Formats: sequence, structure tokens, C-alpha cells
Amino acid sequence: MSDDEIETTKAPTEEPTEDPEQTKDDDEAQEDEPSSKRKRKRKRKKKANPNSEETAGGDATTSTGAAPSAEDKLNSIDHTVYVEGIPFDCQEAEVKSFFIDNGCKDVLQLRLPTWQDSGRLRGFGHVVFDTTESRNKALEELNGKHLKKRYLNIQTPKDRGGGGSNAGAQPRDQPEGCRTIFVRNMPYRGIDEKDVEEVFRSCGKIVEGGVRLTRNYQTKELKGFGYVEFKNPEGAYSAVQRAAKGGLLLKGRPCKVDYEEGKMKGSFRNADGKNWQKAHGSVYEERGDPKRIRR
Repeated sequence: MSDDEIETTKAPTEEPTEDPEQTKDDDEAQEDEPSSKRKRKRKRKKKANPNSEETAGGDATTSTGAAPSAEDKLNSIDHTVYVEGIPFDCQEAEVKSFFIDNGCKDVLQLRLPTWQDSGRLRGFGHVVFDTTESRNKALEELNGKHLKKRYLNIQTPKDRGGGGSNAGAQPRDQPEGCRTIFVRNMPYRGIDEKDVEEVFRSCGKIVEGGVRLTRNYQTKELKGFGYVEFKNPEGAYSAVQRAAKGGLLLKGRPCKVDYEEGKMKGSFRNADGKNWQKAHGSVYEERGDPKRIRR
């Protein structure tokens, strides 16, 4: 073997070397590429949904980006408070003035149950505000304040879970001979007696004038509850049982139904403001004991 061949054999093979600076630049470029794509994606998403976040100092927008409507607020827990301790001799106007005078000026609706025989307030109810600021002020600052000689207990209303139906709840035993039911969780707008009768007549025959919806005495707005009187007790039983299974809906809202054992007052008025007794006859039964009051 010649000296040239030996030198060629011993000469190390040189591998191509990498420039460290160039390698660093390439790695950073690869890392920046997905990051820039994510940034562009976020920008496109934000541009497509400009109203997806809450407006500063206002109410949260809906999933479609529009501000909540008045009907949405009426059905929203975020705009509602539950009030206990209302004096029984109060009028609705006095309750409304209490909140307005104490800084909650945007009262949207009062839902205060009344006794059927006397028309007096039952001492509790819900108050709906147009803004969450007034609702929060009522919870934080007005709770414990006095209205007349009673102090008010103002709380967050309970989440009715899926619209407030009594689906899954075990109905109580039907009182003997009970033909009337108490219905709540009704829509506050967009329904009348005919709509309610259309839903409940599948349970049994309803007597003439048997659907009675409670309304605000001054504004005539619905309060979200009412009564349905059937010709036979079987109709009331069917309604309570079906409601317990979530099978009675009014404009998409599940009705909450129970047996009604109270006595109807003769001064109850219909949608036109007419006295129920004048429109449908005496509240006394036409047959049997003349002193027996219709439920």
C-alpha cells in the first residue's frame, strides 16, 4: 500500500456542520407559526361575535348577542327577588313605592299572591326589576327594612330547575270531591283564558267560566297563576297527575298544578274587568245546598 493510500484511509470523514444561529432561527420560526395561527383564529372568532361578552355596567347579553327582552327578564332569576313579610293590609302600589323610594326605581313587575275570598295580599311574592343593579341593591340594602310595621325578608328566588314544573314530584292525595286546581308557572304574557282551557280540557270537561287567571287590579297584567274548575273530580285528578309527569305545557312552560280547596270570592274579575259572578251567575251552587260555595 502506498503512502498516499494510507493517508487517504486515515483521513477523517468531515460531516457538514450546522450554524447554531441558523438552527435557532429555524426553531423559533416553527414555534411562531402555530402561535400566529391561534392569534388569527381568536381574532376571527372575536370579530364574528362582537357582543358575546357582557356590556359594561349593563345586563348580560343573550347567546345570540342581543340584549335580553322584557319577557326574558320577567322569566329570569337574575332580575327577580323573593319577598316575605309583606303586611297583609298593604296594596300592590304600596309595595312598589317601597322599592322605588329606596332607590330601586325600575320595578318591572310585581307578582304578589292574594287570598281568593278577600283579595288581600298573602304576605309574600316576587318582584322583577328591569336591571340587575336594582335587583342586587334590593338584596343587599333593602333586606330587613320595615314596610309599615313589618320588616321584609328579601332573598334570591329559588332556581325552579327546568321551568318550575313539578315533574317527578309525588302528588298529594286528592281531597274528597275536589274539582278545582291551582295552576302556577304560567307565562305572564301572551295567553288568556282560552289558551289555558285549550290545554286543560284534555284532562276533563271544564265548567263554563271555569278558567280564572289572576291579574293585577290596575294594570290587568297576568300574575303567572290561576285556577281551573272541572265538572267532575276526575278532571282535577287527571290534571294533577299529568302535571307531575311534566305533560302540561303553556307556551312551552311546564305548569305546576295542585288541588285547590279554597273558596272563590264573588268579586273575581275576568280579562275584560267584568265581575265573574255577573258574567257566569251566582257563586253558589245551582243544585244542592244553596249555601255551598263553588270552588
